[in-house]
Amino acid sequence: MSEIYFYKGKENVLDGSDEKDQILKIKSELSKVFDTKSLSFLIGSGCSSFWDNDFDMEVGIPTMKYLAEEFYKPSASNESLSNEDLQYLQNDLCINIADDSIKSNIERFLDILYSLSYYINKTEIPIRTSVAANMIDRHNTEIKTKLPVLIEKTKLFILKKCLNEINQFTGYDEKLVELYETFYRKLLYRNPNLPKPNIFTTNYDLYSETALDNIGILYTNGFSGGINKYFNPTIFNYAFAEKMDLSQNKWNVIDNFIYLYKIHGSINWVEDKFASNKLFKIKEIQDPTFDKLKSKESIMIYPTPTKQNASLGSPYADLFREFQKKLMQNNNVLITMGYSFGDEHINNLIYQAFTIPSFRLIAFIEKGEKSEKLIELDDPRIWIIGGKMSDDKQLHFFSQIVSQLLPDLTNDEIDEKIENAIKKLMS
Repeated sequence: MSEIYFYKGKENVLDGSDEKDQILKIKSELSKVFDTKSLSFLIGSGCSSFWDNDFDMEVGIPTMKYLAEEFYKPSASNESLSNEDLQYLQNDLCINIADDSIKSNIERFLDILYSLSYYINKTEIPIRTSVAANMIDRHNTEIKTKLPVLIEKTKLFILKKCLNEINQFTGYDEKLVELYETFYRKLLYRNPNLPKPNIFTTNYDLYSETALDNIGILYTNGFSGGINKYFNPTIFNYAFAEKMDLSQNKWNVIDNFIYLYKIHGSINWVEDKFASNKLFKIKEIQDPTFDKLKSKESIMIYPTPTKQNASLGSPYADLFREFQKKLMQNNNVLITMGYSFGDEHINNLIYQAFTIPSFRLIAFIEKGEKSEKLIELDDPRIWIIGGKMSDDKQLHFFSQIVSQLLPDLTNDEIDEKIENAIKKLMS
């Protein structure tokens, strides 16, 4: 039995018609959205989590919840936390991994470790007796020694999981890559006279970049250069164009172009402290591997307020500024996919955007506390779409959004577009 829903404010606008008609109605509404002047997407970790029934295994990257569960579970390997690590966390750092704020969020766990490291290294505690001073000094020395090791262990775990090298090299993740390719192809079906779509993602992985490269879509992710690419936020203000008339300065912005903003960083970004001639010292590593990246001192993943070179400076501050700027544009639609509204700093920017009357939010999300909070706002500008279909597939999953809901071009429309392109070239 179908249990899909389409809320506009508090009203579920789907009637009692059959599932096929309901899906067609959602798809029709989304087709109109694709003609909006400013269109942005927010892609969360759910879009890179993919279970392949043919292989009966996870071929993508588990969501932060499942990554956290795996990391917190003691094992014989050095990748996850050991029993000694757990004792250290509980007894020395007073961190309980069963706490609601971190048990399903490995990013929040990493943030707490960074905060403690900052506090221990920056705070001076007044000592009244030499005995107390010696005890605290020994304790702090031990913490200062162990804490960086634990931070590094957490980051390397995230790095290895997000690189997903085993499935990448074996080709097991091919279906997931093809899904991303289909998603980006469908974005090109927008009217070419409209501004290019903006893709914001909290994901560290490289599935977007891989898919865009595979199908030949040009994109900018904020890096410029040739052999060595360094972060340069002004790149987001540029557009790729082709010269239409050799005798005059007539240019036409190309259709196949995407703006990609990785607001939590990327597994192939590192801080290059020796780039003395660069204003922004963030470098993009080409052909990244775990062996190549594990020795890098500063892998740019997950901004934390305690690291100036992370969230208070580039690249994160620039990326969040771009996110806020796009949200505050008139007639902007933000579509969230695979995002559970678990990041308050992102949520706050989205909520601020509702001060713009023309802003609209379309969230593909399962029924739960976060979606109910959005529904209770009773704002018709908020669309909540998802639910279980008759075949037990979830409509709000990335695979179903791409295959069932995103607008498609018919063969006639494709032929018409090709014909128009030929006419432009002939003229």
